[in-house]
Amino acid sequence: MAWERVLWSGRGALAGAMAVVATWGLGCGRAERPGVAPSVLLITIDTARADHFSSYGYGRPTTPFIDGLAREGILFEAAYTPTPTTAPAHASLFTATYPSEHGVLKNGHVLEASRPTLATALQGAGYRTAAIVSSYVLAKQFGLGRGFAHYDDDFTAANSSVVVEEWEDSKGVGHFDRRADETTERAVAWLRANGDSGPFFLWVHYFDPHHPFDPPPAQRRLLQDAAKAPARGGRGAPDDDEDARERTLAYDAEIRFVDDQVGRLVDYLDDRLGRERTLVVVATDHGEGLMQRGWMAHGVHLHEELVRAALIMRWPARLPSGRRVLAPVGLIDIAPTVLALLDLEPMPTGTGSPSQALRADGDVAQDRPLFFQRRPYDTPEHRGWDVSDPMFGIRRGRWKYIETDGTPELFDLSADPGETRNVREQHPATADALGAELRAWRERVDGHPHVPQQISPEDKARLRALGYVE
Repeated sequence: MAWERVLWSGRGALAGAMAVVATWGLGCGRAERPGVAPSVLLITIDTARADHFSSYGYGRPTTPFIDGLAREGILFEAAYTPTPTTAPAHASLFTATYPSEHGVLKNGHVLEASRPTLATALQGAGYRTAAIVSSYVLAKQFGLGRGFAHYDDDFTAANSSVVVEEWEDSKGVGHFDRRADETTERAVAWLRANGDSGPFFLWVHYFDPHHPFDPPPAQRRLLQDAAKAPARGGRGAPDDDEDARERTLAYDAEIRFVDDQVGRLVDYLDDRLGRERTLVVVATDHGEGLMQRGWMAHGVHLHEELVRAALIMRWPARLPSGRRVLAPVGLIDIAPTVLALLDLEPMPTGTGSPSQALRADGDVAQDRPLFFQRRPYDTPEHRGWDVSDPMFGIRRGRWKYIETDGTPELFDLSADPGETRNVREQHPATADALGAELRAWRERVDGHPHVPQQISPEDKARLRALGYVE
């Protein structure tokens, strides 16, 4: 029989959040072994646009396995990252706070040691914890290793797609990431050794859709025949940009490669433990430009192709199947939701974070605000883009508002999901109200002072090898 638990904001609960109801059961049946705490598998995929997942309507078959997870669980149609940059986005996921609150504003910044995370909460609740990450951006030294008893950030030339032969004045070969198949092997090896002795929290991060787009030939061939399929809901390179279209095909093939590896990992876990005993969460940290606005990469703006994320949750013992949630949600909601589903105490978060535990039946407030911020840049121009001013944004209901010190932009996402028309002049009252709300939020989060962080020359060089030149 379904039952409900109310999470109240306030002392001992999610500070600053609204009261929400986390609903379990929903006619889906109980876990196979009552009394045994479920395990959690969190999979994050780097730089993967939601509208390039076939589960979100893309014309190429990029995510057949993840499509199946969505049919068995809940897919959130409008999930958002708070910032289109890897380390800050992951820090927000784990802390349920925005970058201006947790202080990781760009890659290379370190998460403060006092900040509670999903990993520290689960470790404190007796979970065995492990992380297998696939990029130097998420190396343990940047702070996300806290709470993980095992943290694999070891990269070798044999399984890296980013290799610098003459690294740092001929000091040897540099390697800064790991391909998805090797990451899966390491995750399976950890599960083989640790998967049966009590509940675990395993975070597996895949990097492959990030530049450089260098997919295995099999995945490229697999999608080549689908290259002319209509991309419903998926935008990208202009038709007359042959190079960009080829790079987009390679990008899609990287997503398909990761999907294959997600399938290997989840199938292994299901065969070992059964579907009922593991909560599986799949999320992407941000998207990629793919020349939709004349920009191939990510980071420089806050339009949908960069900030919209994929988010899918599957747990047959407790979550409904085949549910698609239309209301906007954020990566900042993942940690509260996991803890609520496990019946654990929520983490304290900042007053500027409207994070919440998402209802398992998918009933989410349609007009709840979500906020965005661009990472700061060291130079006023980045590869031809003006990045001299801070950029922030807010989505509330159908409206998306983006503001820099230049011209504010207002988009009606219900009528214009591709954000092709700035309708600020047609709806000045809406733009003014959202602008005021955004500025009030900025004042709240700016009340969390952080010690200015300096990135070491060596870390800057490593990040530059991954394409982060700021």
